[in-house]
Order: sequence, then structure tokens, then C-alpha cells
Amino acid sequence: MKLSDRQNQITEIVRAHHPITSRQIAAELGLSMPTIRSDLRLLTAFNILEAKPKVGYTYNNSQAKSLDYTKLYSEPIQNILQKPTEIREDATLTEAVNTLFIEDVGSLYVIGDHQDLVGLISRKDLLRATLNNTNASLTLASTVMTRMPNIFTVTPDMSVLQTGQLLLDRKVDSLPVVDKQQPTKVVGKITKNRIFQHFITSVD
Repeated sequence: MKLSDRQNQITEIVRAHHPITSRQIAAELGLSMPTIRSDLRLLTAFNILEAKPKVGYTYNNSQAKSLDYTKLYSEPIQNILQKPTEIREDATLTEAVNTLFIEDVGSLYVIGDHQDLVGLISRKDLLRATLNNTNASLTLASTVMTRMPNIFTVTPDMSVLQTGQLLLDRKVDSLPVVDKQQPTKVVGKITKNRIFQHFITSVD
């Protein structure tokens, strides 16, 4: 809804001086009370102002906090990235399990000798691999990882909406975020929980 110049003036007066009576608002504008009566009625009808008996008009702060969903969804994920949890390619299953639980994450990124992404190990991968495995301390974690290029990745410039849709489509909890120019260089990770947190904190 587009407000008139006078309605915007009234809104700013109330925001700055609330609670304030209609008589005081009219005096601030140099107008009569009947002149601004319809404006006040409209502003309260649209919940921009609140009329309190024997108190006057107050500004509805929830209007100031109204959510811009276009901005929320189009936010590039580079602004909300999390630090990735990485392990070496020669790490054992025992080391991988310890890292997973110490860091409290759902997946590990396996990094090769040249600091490039060579694989990904999920919590489910480790659970299957270590169940009834008496040689976990001798088995390389890389034997159970999903290898590049079979890992789906995203880039920092992608939007929250695009990334969230991919997480849902792929039925995964997180995705590696890689440099756009260097597709095997990990710069972060994005998770369902992080996107959920982004939505929640945006309405604080």
C-alpha cells in the first residue's frame, strides 16, 4: 500500500513522539483534527498505528519488522556460510568417527594432497562402515566416501532459495560450497539448519 505524503508525515510524527493524541498530531501538522481523521482511520485500519483509549496513537513496531521475503530468499549463501569440517584422505575410520562427533556435524569433507575436495563422508556412511568392523582403526575412511565428481556442490553466489531447493531435491542435510573458479576448492558448507536459522534470525 502506498501512503500519501500526509499519511507518511503522520506516521513519522507518531513514531517519534508516541504516545500522542490526534489533537497533538494535528497541531504538529498545522491542520485541524477533522482534516486528518480519515488519515488516522486508514493508518489504524492497516495496523500501521494503534489507537489506545485515553492514551493516544502509538506506532506499531511490528510494521517496521515486516519481512522482505524477496530479499530473504535472494540472499547469496556466501553471507551465511558455515566452516567446513575436513579430514585428510589418509585418515582412518576411527579418526573420521571421532572428528564427526567432536565437531557435531553430519558430514566430513575429504581433502587431498593439493588441498582439493576429493570426497565426502556422511554420518550414514560411517555408521554402515563401522558397524561390526573390528578394523576401523586400520581402515581408511576414504574407502567409504563418495568421490568427486559424484558430489553435488554449490557456489557462494547462489541464493538461499536455489540452495534450499537443491537440499530438498537431493534429500541431503548439507552441501559443500566451492569456489566458482576452482570447483574442488572448498570455501564453506551450507546446511538445512543454517538456512532455517537464517529465516528465524531475520525476523528478530
